[in-house]
Order: sequence, then C-alpha cells, then structure tokens
Amino acid sequence: MTRLERALLFLFLIGAANPLYAAEGSNLPRIANFAILAVALVLAVRKPLAGYLQARTDQIRAELADAREKTAKAEVELAQATALLAHLDDEVQKAKQEAKKAAEAERERILSAAETEAARIKEIARKEIDNEVENGRRKLYARATELSVALAHKKIEAAMTAQDQTRLIDRSIELLEKSKS
Repeated sequence: MTRLERALLFLFLIGAANPLYAAEGSNLPRIANFAILAVALVLAVRKPLAGYLQARTDQIRAELADAREKTAKAEVELAQATALLAHLDDEVQKAKQEAKKAAEAERERILSAAETEAARIKEIARKEIDNEVENGRRKLYARATELSVALAHKKIEAAMTAQDQTRLIDRSIELLEKSKS
C-alpha cells in the first residue's frame, strides 16, 4: 500500500470508531465516513481490480475472436456439407448407372463365355461321336470279316474233297519252288 492509501485508511478507522461528528440529525459525518471509506476502497482495490478486469477483458476478447474463428469454420463446413448434400442425389444416380452398366457388361461377358463354352463342348461331343461311329464301323467290319472267313471256311470244308486238297497242296509246293528259284 502506498502512503496515501495508509493515511486514508487510518482516517477512516478513526472516523468510524469515534462518533464525534455524529450530531443530532446531521448526515454529514456519515457521508464523510462513507466518502473516506469509498476513497480508501478505490485506492486499495484499484490496481488489483484493474489488473483482474484487464485480464478478464483480454480473455473475453480472445474467446470472442476464437468464437468468430470457429463460427467462420463452421459456416465453411456448413457450405461444404450443403454442397455435398445438393450433389448427393446426383452421386447416387451416377453410382446406380455405373453399377447398372457394370452389371450389363458382366452379363454380356458371361453370355459370351457361355456361348464360347457351349460351342467348344458341341465340338468335343461331335468329335467323340465321330470317333465312336468310326470305332463302331471298324468293329463291325472286323466282325463281318471274321464271319465271312468262318462262313467261307465252312463252305470250303463242305465242298472240298480229298482230291481237291491234294491238288491244292501240289500247287502250293510248285509256287514255293518257283519263288525259291
């Protein structure tokens, strides 16, 4: 405390403790005491109160500036969100169209692959059928040949006499001798 503040405080205490000035019906002593008290309080509390009020003012200004900044950011984000929402229906439609196109392309690809596979399976089946028919012909031809030979053998046995057999043997020997020479 400064000297002046101490002096005023002292005067106040003296005035408050001594009702000397309290004359009948006069408010002057009370007013003087109040004035001294008010001056003393102002002098005593002025610097701390001024520092507190200045700090509080600075804090409120900083909070206001921060609030303005946050408001500006929120407005920008709101504008962006509004723009996104405005284009959301377009984006959904675009995504649906792209999905539809992709599904149609996949359908076409699957159909094409199925047609190609069906043609390949038909070709394989045709080749297998041709092979089976050819194998059947060969077997049938071989069986027909066996039966023809067996039938011819039976006919020859039935029609051949001992004289025919001797003549065939002699002829075979002659052919062998000619082929050796």
